[in-house]
Amino acid sequence: MRIVVFGSGAIGTLHAWALSRAGHDVSMLVRPEQLTRWSDGIGLRILDVRGRRRREVAERFRPRVVTELRPTDGVNLVVLAVRHTQAPDVLPALARNLGSAVVLFLNNNWRGLDFIDAYLDKDQYVLGAPRAGGGIIDNVLDGALEGGIMLGSSVSGHTLYSPVTDTAEQNLGRLVALFAEAGFRPEIHPNMEHWLWVHFASISAWICGAARACGFESFTRSNRAVYDALHAGREAMQICAVRGADVRTAQDARPFLLPPSTITPAVRLMLRGELPQRISVNHGRYAPVDLYEIYDDLVRTGERLDVPMPSLLSYRGDVERMVELAPSL
Repeated sequence: MRIVVFGSGAIGTLHAWALSRAGHDVSMLVRPEQLTRWSDGIGLRILDVRGRRRREVAERFRPRVVTELRPTDGVNLVVLAVRHTQAPDVLPALARNLGSAVVLFLNNNWRGLDFIDAYLDKDQYVLGAPRAGGGIIDNVLDGALEGGIMLGSSVSGHTLYSPVTDTAEQNLGRLVALFAEAGFRPEIHPNMEHWLWVHFASISAWICGAARACGFESFTRSNRAVYDALHAGREAMQICAVRGADVRTAQDARPFLLPPSTITPAVRLMLRGELPQRISVNHGRYAPVDLYEIYDDLVRTGERLDVPMPSLLSYRGDVERMVELAPSL
């Protein structure tokens, strides 16, 4: 399959590497000013636990790098892995130059599907979320590929009957097969839009805790810090519920549905695991603006919906300070 990955951060790079190693023709789409940074590729220092393997990868990844996408390029799949705030800005040009390719949105989504549907038909895209991450420091990606990937149809929980819907489901099936053959464990959620909201909200709780503790690793050493973050997460889940999401069906919501006093030790133990640490430990230094935008979008929605969120709001100063201190972390 001919694949273009749009987004050269940790998520885009990890999946470009994995799909290229699976034998696909993969290119990275970057801005012209980034070409110099990619002239000798990027260093990888990652934990790869796809399938039954568990291996440390230390190598140089030198993908083909392009600065434009043309309708005549014969691309089958575009993996869009830009920040969630950037997606609305890149969609108009992407839609004009897509040709017959399908787009996999492999990023956070808090804004819903209307901004996508304004430019793409339902049979032109699939929703996804990675189970991977890390940070790029000094042109070395330090992170992990957990091996899972969440996928969902663009129809996303709506009952629609049409040839377009049939094609959307076929696209989903093709991507499930693509990632399974590449060693991933694809999971399908019947309402991926709502799953993405819950995932987005759950991330916000860990952002809050890590920001106050000045780092993810130090955050996960403290029961009290995790306890406080769980309270913020419960408010985040309430925002999702008011929006219409059934938080009971999303795995990422589970830590926030039980009393924090009961679940805190188990959650802290989970967050201390090797995979969460490898995925998250450098994120505050590598992408603090991205983390701030996630927190800010969530809180603004809560304010608009009149959801009480004293715990979440108490972290604003910490999250803002994280952005200021990021260069020194």
